[in-house]
Amino acid sequence: MPTVIISSIICEVPQESDKDEIFLMFKSKKIWPKAQKFHKIDVDERAPINLKVQVKAKGVLKIELWEYDLTKKNDHLGTFHLKIGNEPGEFSEMLDPYSSEFSEVSYFLNWKLVL
Repeated sequence: MPTVIISSIICEVPQESDKDEIFLMFKSKKIWPKAQKFHKIDVDERAPINLKVQVKAKGVLKIELWEYDLTKKNDHLGTFHLKIGNEPGEFSEMLDPYSSEFSEVSYFLNWKLVL
């Protein structure tokens, strides 16, 4: 069974003028960070993730990026579409923004496929 190892996330352009409070979701469940509600990140910062996800088959693995808001609804910034194929290796995936409202937001997810 292939394993996806999500190694880190890089912020190029945050949603907010100060640091974003981000978290990752997979299949409607929060998967990162595990011990906190969110992780603060700013321009040109890299956050280590070191998370393993086992996948059953080839296809596309969708990891959602969210921004935590204390006083209103959390913002879905976009989705990373990780293409799972036959070739192992290290990859980087750019965030696909959720809506035109967040089109300026830019993040990269670094990951590895192990067969």
